[in-house]
Amino acid sequence: MNRIAKIIIVLSFMISQVAFAAQTIEITPVKFNEVDAGMPYNVEKIPVTDDQSLAGVRIAIVAAHGFEEIEATYPIDFFLSRGAEVDIIAPDWIKDRVMAVKFLKLSVWLPVTKNISEAVVTDYNAVVIPGGAWNPIIMRTDKQIIEFIQAAQKSNSLIAAVCHGPQVLISAGLVKGRMMTGVGDIRTDLANAGAEVIHDQPVVLDGNILTSRDPNDLAEFSKGIEEYLKQKLSFNQLHEATGNARSGSVVCPVCNGTGRLHGGPGMYPYTCYECKGTGHVHSNQPPVSTDH
Repeated sequence: MNRIAKIIIVLSFMISQVAFAAQTIEITPVKFNEVDAGMPYNVEKIPVTDDQSLAGVRIAIVAAHGFEEIEATYPIDFFLSRGAEVDIIAPDWIKDRVMAVKFLKLSVWLPVTKNISEAVVTDYNAVVIPGGAWNPIIMRTDKQIIEFIQAAQKSNSLIAAVCHGPQVLISAGLVKGRMMTGVGDIRTDLANAGAEVIHDQPVVLDGNILTSRDPNDLAEFSKGIEEYLKQKLSFNQLHEATGNARSGSVVCPVCNGTGRLHGGPGMYPYTCYECKGTGHVHSNQPPVSTDH
């Protein structure tokens, strides 16, 4: 091998080493103050005009690690300030407290009132599911959480989900044929699961399922839950007062037989929660005879 060939080989080796060194990727630990907390949400706090509007109501907030902080804390404050009783329910493996985030940044702990195996769905008038990028991933793969939400549907309890929360309803099989909304990046998922996706309303209510788009809708989301529960309480009290005196099919007293209601801050139409859109409800008293 002549001298020139040797020089070429040496130079080629040196160039290859330089090229290899240029491809080195430096890995560094993440510092807490470097993590993005996302956009600030300055959701207006609604003044309390009746601190007993939800008296006697029990609400389950069902969440796992990684729920978006404000999507739980805002509704909880809203409900408690109006007389409701709130339980924070988490998967069995999450003990004592559940972790909130602000986008990617860890934020606060909330105390766990009950683990899911201890919770009885008929103890609650409503089940509320906050979003967050991590929370639904955990919840929708937890068999007991899914069964709890399916049981809430069977008992006709209100089920309310915000932002990424409706992903859990997809896994529970509750979105097909429903009008629903959610944060922008899950709307295709909702549509693929058979939902009729509404893009331009802060609150969408179809039967007993209420959904909202993102944290900017939390005031309307919370008011929508309050209004639904107040109407249902009034209906139940009416039946108690009359002793369920009638039987057979009678005109629904909630929607006056129309099968539709209007509510929320935009007076949006939605299916009557009591008669499920039929305009009639079952009663226990024999119908009045027309034979004379």
